[in-house]
Amino acid sequence: MVESFDPDLPNRWTPSAQEKFLEIMSVAGEQRVWYCTRGRTCDGNPHDGYDYQHARADQWPPSLREAWMFWLMISGRGAGKTRAGAEWLRNMTRYTGRLCMVAPTAADLRDTMIEGESGILRVCENAGYLPDWSPSKRRLTFPNGAVALGYTAEEPDRLRGRNDGAGWLDEPAHYPNVGYVWDMFMYGLRHGTHPRVAITTTPTPSDWLRMMLADEAARVSVVSTFANEANLAPAFVDQMRKKYAGTRQGRQELYGELLDDVEGALWSGELLDETRRREHPEVVRTVVAVDPAGTSAKRSDITGIVVCGKGFDGHLYALADYSGQYTPREWALAALRALEEWDADAIVAETNYGGEMVLSNIRHNVELGAVVPRLKAVNSRRGKFIRAEPVFALFEQDRAHMLGHLPDLEAQLCGWVPGSGKSPDRMDAMVHGFHELAQFNDGSIAVAHGRMRPPENDSRGSHYKDLKKMLRGALPDARRR
Repeated sequence: MVESFDPDLPNRWTPSAQEKFLEIMSVAGEQRVWYCTRGRTCDGNPHDGYDYQHARADQWPPSLREAWMFWLMISGRGAGKTRAGAEWLRNMTRYTGRLCMVAPTAADLRDTMIEGESGILRVCENAGYLPDWSPSKRRLTFPNGAVALGYTAEEPDRLRGRNDGAGWLDEPAHYPNVGYVWDMFMYGLRHGTHPRVAITTTPTPSDWLRMMLADEAARVSVVSTFANEANLAPAFVDQMRKKYAGTRQGRQELYGELLDDVEGALWSGELLDETRRREHPEVVRTVVAVDPAGTSAKRSDITGIVVCGKGFDGHLYALADYSGQYTPREWALAALRALEEWDADAIVAETNYGGEMVLSNIRHNVELGAVVPRLKAVNSRRGKFIRAEPVFALFEQDRAHMLGHLPDLEAQLCGWVPGSGKSPDRMDAMVHGFHELAQFNDGSIAVAHGRMRPPENDSRGSHYKDLKKMLRGALPDARRR
């Protein structure tokens, strides 16, 4: 895996640069080795030859002899993921001369990844291998000539034009535009025969993280905050245990668990699994539901396109998800393709943004001579909760189902908390489709039961109770249907 860079480059440096290099190498005997001879079985505690804290087994990356591309270290706060990422990048300068670092912000790049207590400068100083750091250029030049450049999620387009053999992304699960940043990053990961990536992050239930965890080229380490207890302040450890042990927040922020269900969300993974169907139902009607994005900019929201069906048993099914980041022409063609593939009889499109132009866009992209499909406009004047609630109720009654697994759609359902967050495009499209098939009206809205309770001490609780009381008063027999 050795790459084509020149390890003898320091010999051609200026005299002053050579003096600095010799000074660095002169302290190599004082270096603190991070990866000890016990290998991946070490607990990181001091032992013979290593009288200091060093890499634990969970901080060792996968072997470079294995055919992996992404190493994900998913951990709680203070678990040592920054140190592991910095040590990994330092070690990778032995194999490639072109490296890349990506942080959430410029401040995170400087204060955490590079100049931080566990950042690259500190770990390289411990190893007697201190690079030259040029903050204005965001560039680290290592003693052997390898160069690492820093980037941020704030300016993903600056990632264009790179040609790297290794990279380190810190906290990407929390980038607001992680999908676009990841695409720009991957386009430049093409140097050498086998480029590698280290990803260090506290988890969050995002589509991107689920995609990465499912990738066959990924290797995953899950690390608890308490695995690094020897290097943390005792008062911090005690407080974290007292306040967050056994809580949902503690499972994510301290134990590094990826939680599918979000507190306060309507849907849950358990509910979707209980109602899931794996055999294709016989349907009496199928529609393609579309929730267009407000803009077609490259970092805009996606357009939700979900195929929905109604079975002979009266149950509703989410059949397929064609959602994506499209231009207006692209999403129209995707919706028309879904219409043809599923033999649907109509396209249901939200027209809140764009009005009549939404339907005109679909008509304009129908092939010459083809029959224009039946189009139905939906204008969601009512709140999203009011529209989503009767659909959720059908899931609770085991009358609505996912056909197989639709991971991105399910992630939105389980991650949407009424009254918070941005518009969930895939969920909105499914809700529009189900409303069309069920023909909900003021006399047929079912009221959910049992799973509607908001979190304790949630200020929205009174709103939910008032809403449920209003619906039950207006529809006394809805739950018996």
